[in-house]
Amino acid sequence: MERLTYDEDTAFTLADDASTVARIARMATADQLRAVKFDEWTGLEVLGHVADAAEVFAERVRRIAAEEKPRLPAMDQDKVHAERRNNTREPMEFAKRIQAAHGEIIRVLATPANRARLGIHEEMGEVDAAHLGGYQARHSHEHVTDVAAHFPPQT
Repeated sequence: MERLTYDEDTAFTLADDASTVARIARMATADQLRAVKFDEWTGLEVLGHVADAAEVFAERVRRIAAEEKPRLPAMDQDKVHAERRNNTREPMEFAKRIQAAHGEIIRVLATPANRARLGIHEEMGEVDAAHLGGYQARHSHEHVTDVAAHFPPQT
């Protein structure tokens, strides 16, 4: 498994993606986001998935910083997707959740010592907090970039 790092650029990616989702949420309605498909999910569901994952990764990073090698369960994205029914929600909810979760990751990983702390992931094994922050930044950025391409800024 590729070990990811966390640095200032990673922090800016997390912050920028949260801002991009906020912009999309202010300009696109839930119906407009539902009308755009990305494989089997709508644009609204993709933003919900990013919010769900952001909260999971923020919790993992918090736990690693506070606990001694915590056990971290895997995330069943299909189960979470079915439970959350993200296609019935409003885009601004996702924007607020992503902003809070990404902000928490940035806050915790601003302390360099926290980046090196370890947890035991159910599937990945031993991982450091920096890897988890880097993973969420990459994951979020891929999805947010896809959705943003369909909802460019108004000029």
